[in-house]
Amino acid sequence: MKVKSVDIAKKLNISKATVSLALNNKPGVSEKTREKVLLCAEELNGEKQEQLKQLETPKLIKIIFINNKLNIIINSEMDLWTPAFNIYDSESRKIGCTLSITYVEENSADIERAIEEANGADVAGVVLYATEMKPEQYEPFRRIRKPMIVYDNDLTKECHCVAIDNVSAVRDAVDYLTGRGCADIKYLANKIDIYNFLQRRAGFRAGLRKNRLELHSDSIIKIGDTMDHVQENMNRYLDSIRQWDGSYKLPDAFIMENYQVSLGVIRALEDKGISIPGDVSLIGVDELPPLTRFKNNVRLTTVRIEHAERARIAMMFLVYEMTRASEGKTESGLRNGKFKSYCSCDLLPGNSVK
Repeated sequence: MKVKSVDIAKKLNISKATVSLALNNKPGVSEKTREKVLLCAEELNGEKQEQLKQLETPKLIKIIFINNKLNIIINSEMDLWTPAFNIYDSESRKIGCTLSITYVEENSADIERAIEEANGADVAGVVLYATEMKPEQYEPFRRIRKPMIVYDNDLTKECHCVAIDNVSAVRDAVDYLTGRGCADIKYLANKIDIYNFLQRRAGFRAGLRKNRLELHSDSIIKIGDTMDHVQENMNRYLDSIRQWDGSYKLPDAFIMENYQVSLGVIRALEDKGISIPGDVSLIGVDELPPLTRFKNNVRLTTVRIEHAERARIAMMFLVYEMTRASEGKTESGLRNGKFKSYCSCDLLPGNSVK
């Protein structure tokens, strides 16, 4: 597609007739003007070709979901994905890209397909959505040659990783409880051992050490992986600590690992007529669905996790890597430090702690 004379005329602030004479090598213009016109035509033509190339090759931000069928993000009982998706979508549009999502299960065919797609000419950058990912699953994804960041996990030093500061969050929850007189604290865990949950348990142990409380074999109890399973198992647990007079030998407080555990536990406590916080104090990690209601107007004290803004930080790192790639600064031998960003969490007081 040739550049138009009128575009050159506007660029050089000269007449269209002068441009025509210069392009057609006709007399009537100076040699200096002719050189300016020809150079401008070459520059504008290059710009046009680049614009056409960009139009012909749409740029994608590829999000690769690792789906180990744990129902934490995909098919979960609470939608934790949509707020993050909206951020990924809006931030991608700002840089002229669109989202493309690939779901990967734990089989070689799925993995190879995802890697091939990620290395496609139309892909500008990759987000490895690794909430359910095990460390040993990361190895094949090292073959992705496009700029890539890891989201919701800490798997590698080769990419920027954006995760949650789970350790500090739960340690602070232990501080909060001990500051209100709780000495016997138990941690009710999901049965699934993903990165976020393992880090929260590490934070619980760190909180006990910090406050000089003992860690017993039953201080951390795996209670279930769905709301219904948690409720059922918690009822069994409560039956096991029921005393001859009908009361329950409860700890001072429970910390609950995620929203599924929180919902199931509170429902089980309600089933048994156990008062919150009269009989036991509760702190839950991650907020509950907005319309959740409990008996006696219980409002759970909660460790709030920022899901949407973490996606914005992830895109910031990805755009940084994409920029470096476009400038040719990702070759070996050039310094390119990687960062691990951990989102801090807030404790939102309710009325579930004495």
